[in-house]
Amino acid sequence: MSYEGPIIDVHTHVFWDDGERYPLPAGREEGAGTYLELAREAGVAVSGAIVMAPRDDLKHTRRLNDRVISLAREASGRLFAIGSVHPLDGEAAIAELERIAAEGVRVLKLHPNTQGFDVAAPEVAAVVARAGELGVIVLFDAYSPFDANQPGKFALLAMANPGTHLILAHMGGVNFQDMLVFHVLGLYPEYARNAWFDLSATAAMFAGSPYAPHLGWVARRLGTDRLLFGSDYPMASTPADAIAALRSLGFDEVEERQILHDNAAQLLSL
Repeated sequence: MSYEGPIIDVHTHVFWDDGERYPLPAGREEGAGTYLELAREAGVAVSGAIVMAPRDDLKHTRRLNDRVISLAREASGRLFAIGSVHPLDGEAAIAELERIAAEGVRVLKLHPNTQGFDVAAPEVAAVVARAGELGVIVLFDAYSPFDANQPGKFALLAMANPGTHLILAHMGGVNFQDMLVFHVLGLYPEYARNAWFDLSATAAMFAGSPYAPHLGWVARRLGTDRLLFGSDYPMASTPADAIAALRSLGFDEVEERQILHDNAAQLLSL
């Protein structure tokens, strides 16, 4: 049996603001209207809409955040805003985080690769700490082909900020087994289990491959109560394809319900 109830997609890009560096796949379109129709057809009830802040362009960062906040308000509960700051903007980043939190934004997106920062930078730690104080969840892109130490850096960040909820997108990507560092952290009582993992892109990448059972095994070791569904539309998958990929990993109905709905609903108070 498969879970057949409403689905929450925590990882979408309905605005594509970096098209020159990352062209969209053939046949994929940006825009909330296109995504929301695909989501409706796939049974996705609520989705997170991500923007990505540039460095040293606070006006543009504010425009992006205001745009996604307005979109969420117009979407009649079908979208929630995932804002962004550039952590290397320092105090200005903190000020923008505080501003969007006051506007009701509950999730912040940071992308070490695209935004060009080190997860271990003190400026990142400052943003993460302030986010926790404001009750804002931090969604990191958690796959880097350029920094082999990144999983350990995320582990230290989670340990140092037990009051901040982190979502590690893509669950490590092609290095998904490295996320088992969080399983090891679970042996220590001081780890608050404040890290969640979205399977966007990674489930689709390995579905039907010899690695699929391994991915499912690692996911279970991390805890199916800490897994979230994401499509990463329009880059990785359509919502329907992402759901099919997740279901191909062998989760039972209870686990699917956790991943596709209940975990996100609880974490995000949806």
